[in-house]
Amino acid sequence: MSEMMTERGPGGRPVRVLVADDDQAVVDVLHSLVGSDPSLCFIGAANDAEQAIDLVVRERPDVVLLDVRMPAGGGLRAAREISQRCAETKIVALSAHEDAESVIGMIAAGAHGYVPKGDPTDKILRTIRRVSGSRRPPDDHGMADLRLVPPLGPIRDGSAAAVARAIIDDTITVAFAPIVDVATMRVAGLQIQPRVVTLPHRGYDAWCDDAHAIGLLPDLELAALAHAIAGLDGVPDMVFVEMEVSPITATDARFRRSLGTAIIPRLVLGFSALIPGGDVKVAGRDFAGTLEALRARGIRLAATGSGSDMEGLSSLRSVRPDFVRLDETLSRSLDASFVNHSIVAAAVACATQVGARVIAAGVRSAEQLAQLRSLGVQLAQGPHIGEPWSTSELLTGGADHRLDRSSDGGAAPKPQGEPAPPSSSTPTRSP
Repeated sequence: MSEMMTERGPGGRPVRVLVADDDQAVVDVLHSLVGSDPSLCFIGAANDAEQAIDLVVRERPDVVLLDVRMPAGGGLRAAREISQRCAETKIVALSAHEDAESVIGMIAAGAHGYVPKGDPTDKILRTIRRVSGSRRPPDDHGMADLRLVPPLGPIRDGSAAAVARAIIDDTITVAFAPIVDVATMRVAGLQIQPRVVTLPHRGYDAWCDDAHAIGLLPDLELAALAHAIAGLDGVPDMVFVEMEVSPITATDARFRRSLGTAIIPRLVLGFSALIPGGDVKVAGRDFAGTLEALRARGIRLAATGSGSDMEGLSSLRSVRPDFVRLDETLSRSLDASFVNHSIVAAAVACATQVGARVIAAGVRSAEQLAQLRSLGVQLAQGPHIGEPWSTSELLTGGADHRLDRSSDGGAAPKPQGEPAPPSSSTPTRSP
């Protein structure tokens, strides 16, 4: 193997690629495509699922391109067995039928990427590089406009396929919104705000609704959690991270396995105050029991959306959260009536009784912040406090207001309209 080739692939060698498709014409095109890129190495081909499994076990490729619909069990069978027997091999599904069932089925079977055969072949190359971890930019190999089959017609059940593609194409990311201690204006925590980076833009709640409808909500939320964990290296140990997840995700065994020692001491899970207080059954499991098990591991809880009604406030006694997150409409409408002041005061009193700290969301002005402080609110978040930071800003220190990396906690962002705390001030220890 030439020196030029060994320098281009990940780990000092080309990415080894195996192809499995029952259409020999497709195999020939893929063979030529992989051979056109010096960072890749074609190592063989199979024509059915049985041959694909045997070849992968024997050759241990970095990436296998699997046709979804081929003889001897299809790509689903091959993907399941390859995932179990050769976990290090990354699977890219190929199909002439980009319907929701094909995409979802291949994700469940262990696929790391999905490419419709009607897409240009340069997308196949990009997908191989992505799943293999190669950061090398694509070559102008002269095959960018080639397609394995004619372009596909309209996608059936487009919203379902879009959710599945968002998960396997890694278009899910997170931002970190600062939460400050209102007494010191120092960062005490960060709220994880997941986003799906696609055009046109859609709110994350809409993506969650679609994901829930097709049974992929845990997969969507687990992808967001993985990005949140990746940003922890840029967060001081004493700063907590708050993330809202659905009950169905909290009861998923994959969620519990993903919680390593780095995030458990600082993780705060957000749930509606009304959910844990009831007899909620999720996938046959007792949700309240799941929360107790998470608490036993050192994870704290936040009751979200509190203050919008008295039922939510009264439920705090049974939930006994560590944090109470006020509905942000209360922060925005404090000036509207004295009743809103009374609601916030009642929420603070209820939280104090159960030993919880109150987070006021949506703070937009110094006046709102001052009123919340006078009502006993301890923590605040919103546009006035600071804009969310990306993972790269946390890891590289590129945020406008960087977190203090000392062991005592975080530095405060500069609120709009207020002077920043003196740089010589002593950082306040966060919860």
